[in-house]
Amino acid sequence: MKAGTSVILLYLSIGMLHAQQTGTNKGLPGKFVQDYFSVAQEYALIYNGKEYLRYEKETTNHPYLLYAEFKEGTISYGGIVYPQVPMKLDLFRDELVLQSPNKLYPVIAEKERIDYILLNGYRIINPSARGWQNQIGNEYVVLLSDNIYPVIKKYLITYEENVNGLTVEASFRIKERFYVIKENTCYPVKNKRALFNLFPDKKKELGQYVREQKLNFKKQPEQAFVTIVKHYEALSR
Repeated sequence: MKAGTSVILLYLSIGMLHAQQTGTNKGLPGKFVQDYFSVAQEYALIYNGKEYLRYEKETTNHPYLLYAEFKEGTISYGGIVYPQVPMKLDLFRDELVLQSPNKLYPVIAEKERIDYILLNGYRIINPSARGWQNQIGNEYVVLLSDNIYPVIKKYLITYEENVNGLTVEASFRIKERFYVIKENTCYPVKNKRALFNLFPDKKKELGQYVREQKLNFKKQPEQAFVTIVKHYEALSR
């Protein structure tokens, strides 16, 4: 399929529907294609995906990375970097959602062509790009640190429905899992002990650093894991 074909087909269908309603169809399909390219321009390639289907049921929270609204981010797609793209990451469906030109409908970016995503202060990658998919799955992960020992965060999202009186409340349960990559193996780190066991030669120094920095592995695990791994890398140089 050529770049932009999926989007163009939808534009054509919109154009023909409009023509049927107004009774004037002269030149409309071509005009809508022209309108699409005039808006998308060099960004047309990244919108070559399926239409994103919104959730039918109302939920008490949302399954997106930090924000349910579209936020501008950067996507590296097929080796080309596209900045300032309105997007959001659906963690439950594992789909990167892009706002299409003219904001007519959202589009799912083709995952296999994505090199990385910069969104809401995070760098997001596909584990298969690093060969980690057999260890942690192929869902998008957040790359928190990418030095000698990469640190990654993975979200586990489940959909739940609970009966509350005469109503049914739907929601998403969101859990975070952290991993440290050592010698190309993904090690889960649930707490300080699990992290220190990866670096037994510097346990004493790391323990002292935790106290000095007043790191809290329960309340701020992301900050704690990244800080300690970076400190270990510095000590090992």
